[in-house]
Amino acid sequence: MSLTMQVKQELTRFDDSLTCCDSWELKAFLLRSGYYTIGRNNHVLSIIVDHYAVARRLFNLLRQAGVASPSILRQQEKRLQKNRFLVSLYGQDQIDALLVYLDLKEAGKHLSLPRKLTAVPKRLCCKKSVLRGAFLVGGSISVSRQSGYHLEISCNSIDDARVYQKTLQSFELNPLLRKRKELVFLYLKNAEAIADFLRIIGAGSTLLQIESLRVVNSMRNRVNRLVNCETANLEKTVASAHHQLETIGQVERLVGLDNLSPTLREAALLRRSYPEASLKELGELVEPPVSKSAMSSRFRQLEKVVAKEGISNRG
Repeated sequence: MSLTMQVKQELTRFDDSLTCCDSWELKAFLLRSGYYTIGRNNHVLSIIVDHYAVARRLFNLLRQAGVASPSILRQQEKRLQKNRFLVSLYGQDQIDALLVYLDLKEAGKHLSLPRKLTAVPKRLCCKKSVLRGAFLVGGSISVSRQSGYHLEISCNSIDDARVYQKTLQSFELNPLLRKRKELVFLYLKNAEAIADFLRIIGAGSTLLQIESLRVVNSMRNRVNRLVNCETANLEKTVASAHHQLETIGQVERLVGLDNLSPTLREAALLRRSYPEASLKELGELVEPPVSKSAMSSRFRQLEKVVAKEGISNRG
């Protein structure tokens, strides 16, 4: 199951007993995917969704809004070979009553379905509800190592997108807006912002799963960084030790180790005895122990001996 479907299935089980919130969620469905047709003998209001669980949620919202007999019809989209679900209600009076209930028209006026979300809900619970409906009917979410975190909501128009944008901004979220063909999208790429969004719309279980994944990925990345750092340090230590052993061999050929000062001879012999040790570890073997910088200084002095004797021999 995709992450998008997991979130939507969780949202379809959301228990919201406030009538005002239900109306805003239902309004988001209608404005995004509602179609109103008038035939010779009948009026039909239909809403198209992609998943049966979402269709059942919509069916229940319509029943709560007073619709007596909505229906669910499964259709197959041949081009994409996927199922779509058509939730419909019939009859001019029933459709008119629903649109009045949702404040999408005034009673007695010409029956039509508006296509714009005109205002941000005032109540906090209603803001959450309209965002929940927007995600159910037009949202998607994905998490991958290559692309990272991505959540988007498709809208019918720039006007709708800006209303949703303002609604999200009231929760201190700042989605970006872009246009793709005829649709407009709001999207979030920040993992923390996406987590906040899921918390707002009530997808707590999926949020916990994503947060757990974030922790695992964070720990994995941290371990990888530490391993890479340790590997780099080890490679640096090995390269440094190899260079020091070469210097010691040159000193032995040019002047002999017995002709060195006691401290330099001790450093040379320790390096030969412990070729894998770091400078810090070599310093701890000296009696009395010396610092890493002191050991580094001794090997620099050995390099100076090689440089000096090499020049003398060429002269």
